[in-house]
Amino acid sequence: MTRRSLCTPQEHRLSRRQWLGGVAGGLAAVGLGPLAQPAVARQMTRKNRQVLFIWLDGGLSQLESWDPKPNTQFGGPFRAIATSVTGLHISELWPRTARLMHHLCLVRSVCTKDNSHSAGVARIQRGDPKNRGVTYPYFTSACVKLLPQNDSGLPPYVWVKPGGGGFITADAGFLGPKYGALALGDGKPPKGLLRPSDISDQENTERNQLRKLADQRYARQRRTENTEANSYVFDMAEQLQKRQDLFDTSKFNPRDVQRYGTHEFGRHMLLARKLLESGVAVVKVNSYGWDTHG
Repeated sequence: MTRRSLCTPQEHRLSRRQWLGGVAGGLAAVGLGPLAQPAVARQMTRKNRQVLFIWLDGGLSQLESWDPKPNTQFGGPFRAIATSVTGLHISELWPRTARLMHHLCLVRSVCTKDNSHSAGVARIQRGDPKNRGVTYPYFTSACVKLLPQNDSGLPPYVWVKPGGGGFITADAGFLGPKYGALALGDGKPPKGLLRPSDISDQENTERNQLRKLADQRYARQRRTENTEANSYVFDMAEQLQKRQDLFDTSKFNPRDVQRYGTHEFGRHMLLARKLLESGVAVVKVNSYGWDTHG
């Protein structure tokens, strides 16, 4: 058998529950699809609701995790074990998860018809049916729209990811730039967030006041979503300057650091926890490099 280090599109036919197809098809008609249905919206607006969205790009094999398919031709190499949910089995590699399964909702039947990574990622995270003429928001941006505002003074949507950071408006789609993500590249705050030591608190306050006056004057005649988003980004940066402790890893509990791991994904997940504990409504964490085929 020929071994390959790269994958081909045919190896990526994804499996999902039919309702997600409804998300894709219904977004054009109802804006946010099932998320906007009254029952779902009521749940989203309950107090203290927060969302942690973890995206493993390429994904771990379902045969070694959630759906081992034992005693079948295409089953995985590991034994299936019982969980705390009667009749539901997962891989023996996850004994602790098996004991907590009654707290989880496992979906084994998701399906898209895309046969490439880039199209599949967008389809899963935002629906994005073809030829609709509309750019749909990612799931996380839709959650920000529906969740109640809080007074944490932090951005409502933070994306912890490898690589570069900054304010990513594309996630918001037709909702507008305000619902985009503040991306923390490599888990670090955006460049320029830290105030130079030679600028005092008073000087910084006066600069922000001057900036806001200029923004308001400009917006009176030229108000657009982009100008509003620009002002919003500066306001969030001003708030983040007051919470630089969130990014000081030396203040993290050493036991937590050990539990989560010092590798990139572990550090990013621990930061995500700190952000949620501090009041951020929606946090997305990306981990790349899962896509392997032999």
